[in-house]
Amino acid sequence: MTSIKRKIVWRAGLINKAIVCGRATSWQAVLKEVFSSHSEKNQLVSPLELERDGDFALYLTGGKKVWFPLAFDPSVLGLVYREIFEQRIYESGSCRILPGEWVVDAGACEGFFSLYALDKGANVLAFEPVPEIAEALEKTLKSYIDAGRAKVFPLGLGRKREERMIFCHPTNAGSNTFSQEFIGIRTEEFNSKQNKEITIDALDSVVSGLGLPVSFLKADVEGFERELLLGARETIRRYKPRLSICTYHLPDDWRVILGIIQNFGAKYDIRFSGLFEHMYGW
Repeated sequence: MTSIKRKIVWRAGLINKAIVCGRATSWQAVLKEVFSSHSEKNQLVSPLELERDGDFALYLTGGKKVWFPLAFDPSVLGLVYREIFEQRIYESGSCRILPGEWVVDAGACEGFFSLYALDKGANVLAFEPVPEIAEALEKTLKSYIDAGRAKVFPLGLGRKREERMIFCHPTNAGSNTFSQEFIGIRTEEFNSKQNKEITIDALDSVVSGLGLPVSFLKADVEGFERELLLGARETIRRYKPRLSICTYHLPDDWRVILGIIQNFGAKYDIRFSGLFEHMYGW
C-alpha cells in the first residue's frame, strides 16, 4: 500500500469512528486530524539529570523535577511532559480538574500527571504497579505526601485483588502493561526477562477503605483500562467522577470502554477526542 493510500484509509477509518459515535464525537478534533499534514516536528524538552541517590536519578524536565529509576530510560520524560503540561491531553471540555478534589492517577509512572493535578490545587491518589517506579514516585511527591495531599499506592488497578504478571518494556516505562492483548499487538517490543509478578486490586476496595470522595479518574494503563473500570463500578456510581480514559491501546477500546461506562447506569456526557485516543466523561 502506498503512503498516500495509507493516509486515505486512515482518515476514512477515523471518520467512520466519528460517525458511529455520533454526538460523543469531538468533530473539531477529528477534522483537525483529517486535514492535518502531520508534517510539524515537535520539539521535546530533554531531561537534565541533576543528582543521583542510590538506584534513582533526579531529572529536570520543563521546569518539573521527578525522580526516576536508573534502570529505565529517561528519554521518554520529554514526550510525557509535553503531552501533560503543554498539550494537556487528560482534560477536555468540562472534564477538568478542580482545586480541593481527589484525583485518581491510574498509571502514574514518573508522576507528571500527579504534579499537574497538584499544581491545580487538587489532591492525588497515585497508582503505580512497578515497585522501583513507585518508590521513585514517592520521592517525587514526598512534600505533598507529608502535607496530606497525595498518597502513592504501589499496586495496579483491575477487576479484583490478585497477583498478575506485568510485562515491562525495555526502554519506555510508560508502556509497562498487564494486558495480554496489548502484548499480542506489540510483542516484539517486550523482553520476557523483565516481567514481574505484581499485586493488583479493585479501585472500589481502595476507595471504600479510604472514605475519600473521588472527583476525577484518569486511567492510562496500557490496555488494562477495561479491567480497571470493571473494578471501579461502585466508585463511579457513587461519586460520578469526571473520567479521562485512554481508548487507543486496543483496537476496539473506543467502542468497548464506552459500553462499559454506559452499562454502569451512571449518566455521563461522553466525548471522544484526539483520534479517539481519549474518552472524556462528565
